[in-house]
Amino acid sequence: MSVIAWTGELSVGVERLDEHHRRLINLLNQLGMAVAADDAQHVTGLVLGELIRYVFYHFGEEERLMEAAGYEDLAAHRQSHRIMADHVRTLERNYDTDPSRVVAAELYAFLADWLVHHIRSEDLRYIPSLAALQSIA
Repeated sequence: MSVIAWTGELSVGVERLDEHHRRLINLLNQLGMAVAADDAQHVTGLVLGELIRYVFYHFGEEERLMEAAGYEDLAAHRQSHRIMADHVRTLERNYDTDPSRVVAAELYAFLADWLVHHIRSEDLRYIPSLAALQSIA
């Protein structure tokens, strides 16, 4: 498993949100390292639970900042968050029902791809709005 490295390309220019993104990447990397070490069964449930809690916290914080900044594409961004949150909840239910239904390597690949793509494509769009908000504050 490759480790996701934090780079400046992933920065949205808001330290609090960058810290959130780094935390999410760290959680994913924990899962990736467990898969590589063949210890995924134990770690999957722990990381999945923590990811879910942190994803909801992060989405809420990010959406509040976008709302305060008057970000014009907030509704679409919020919808993207909801789709992801619903998918992760389904994964958690599947794991809670039968852990063997959630393959850790597939979970890692899906979440890593989604997170990096989401930051690089969707989150970067709100940078001008949030930059304007920060200059007012």
